[in-house]
Amino acid sequence: MVSLDSLTSIKVISGSIAAVLLFTDFLIVFRQYLKKKYSPSLYLSLAWLGFFLEVLFSTIALSFGLNTDLWLLFQKFSYLSLTPGFLGILALYDSISRDSIEPKSFALLIFVLGANSLIISVITDYNLMIIPNIIVKCIGLIISNATFILYIQIYRRVPQSLKRLALLNVIGSFFVSVLFVIVNIVESAFPNLIPPVARIIEAVGALIQASIFSRYEQLFYVLPFKVQKLIVYGTSKGISLFTYEWSKSERFIDEDMFTSILQGVGMIVNESLKKGNVQEIKMEQGVLLISHDDTHPVASVLIASKSSQVLRDGLTAFARQFVKMFEVSLDHAEKPERFNNAIGLVHSCFPFIPQYE
Repeated sequence: MVSLDSLTSIKVISGSIAAVLLFTDFLIVFRQYLKKKYSPSLYLSLAWLGFFLEVLFSTIALSFGLNTDLWLLFQKFSYLSLTPGFLGILALYDSISRDSIEPKSFALLIFVLGANSLIISVITDYNLMIIPNIIVKCIGLIISNATFILYIQIYRRVPQSLKRLALLNVIGSFFVSVLFVIVNIVESAFPNLIPPVARIIEAVGALIQASIFSRYEQLFYVLPFKVQKLIVYGTSKGISLFTYEWSKSERFIDEDMFTSILQGVGMIVNESLKKGNVQEIKMEQGVLLISHDDTHPVASVLIASKSSQVLRDGLTAFARQFVKMFEVSLDHAEKPERFNNAIGLVHSCFPFIPQYE
């Protein structure tokens, strides 16, 4: 058994605590993904899993003593574990900012991480571990600070009801992206000045973020798009049956006039081209997503700033459940008050859309 000095022993203890917290972060967010299938949840859970493994292996490496063969082996595992962590954070950044992964930046990161993994695999000299150490720290610094700025943008854009939660998320990101880096530098430069708590600071910040994102998924979808209104209408007469607004500040024409126009356009296109129902209409500053029912003369329309797979999935689920709930009432579609209870369906099918004043 290797005898550890007091400072290394404290590092092992703090690293163990941080590993437990980071694994908890992974479980919290991954549980949300299993339940709701949001892609940002998957990417964030992948990131925390990678960072958990990095802390776990680096802590195990310390327990064998510095500059030993086992220390080198687990230190390599530690750096390699950052690959899924960094890829998860980049995918999270892209999905939150634009609702899709940008191929060029993702490919570049894979190339750099692949080259770094190759360097790690061939290193046999303890002193040369400084090379992959510098690479992963540079990557981590760039990605973490970009994510921190992204969370600030989310805070500035969220509705008032989510401001406090978005601020807590920024604080959690500050712990991970800024405070952790500063404390880690101080610990490395002045080992006896402060206790080795950088890892715990990182894990606590991650726990704050995981707790907020797992309960308030609206924060994932503040930047990619803004949804204005949901309208259900009868396709035979063009009568509006149900309306729900997420953004009441924007002016809108009479719903019946809008649905009548939409019905007319759909009929003309369908009769002219014989290509089926219109499912999406794109404009310069917005999009209409339309879901038609195959058995009843009813359609659901979502008005948003941008199309998204999560919006299409939510609309499909809402349209299906709406028909199932009000199948009998659809024979009396001229009485919209029969469909007021559909608000519950909106909340269950679109829980990720922020409600603006």
